[in-house]
Amino acid sequence: MPSRYRVRGPFRRIVQAIALPLARTGIRPDTITYFSLFLAMIAALTLNLFGSQILFAILIFLVGLFDGVDGAIARLSSTSSKQGSLSDSIVDKVAEMLILISIGVAYQTIEILGLSVSLWVVLCLFGWLMTSYTRARAEGLGITDLDIGLGGRSERILILVIFSLFGFLLLGLIVVTILGLGTAAYRAYHYKSQLVKESLTP
Repeated sequence: MPSRYRVRGPFRRIVQAIALPLARTGIRPDTITYFSLFLAMIAALTLNLFGSQILFAILIFLVGLFDGVDGAIARLSSTSSKQGSLSDSIVDKVAEMLILISIGVAYQTIEILGLSVSLWVVLCLFGWLMTSYTRARAEGLGITDLDIGLGGRSERILILVIFSLFGFLLLGLIVVTILGLGTAAYRAYHYKSQLVKESLTP
């Protein structure tokens, strides 16, 4: 069963409200996908050039929002494809890396709990990538109960947005690092348990 703690539900109406008029214009989902990547690039530059956590928060919120819009447009216009799904997944990961690496660059001289911000970013990237990888690998093995754990992509980005809006971006980095690592570990355990159950089923 999908986690009841997903934040996509409350934002679904907003995503649909944006996607519907865009779909009517005939815009391609891939265009929105690459627009979200452009927003991630602008967010990274904004944080490093101006040091504005508020602008950074707004921009990465839009990155997360438009990540849902491209899929909604694909469904509304019946243009869903495997190629589009692949592009979306790759661009999502690139956008995440841009967002996190920009934090490491902007605050590279700062240490938190004895670790440099750059090292926190490395740990965060590892957790985020493993969260996605465990899900993708489980899906390839035929597991259908995939959407589990508290730290999905939407949740991680929203947490960064909230902490950044209040000027606590680095604290938010620690939270999403722990959340990403914990979710990856939980998913690995859950998926392995599912495979064991399937192997024991007559």
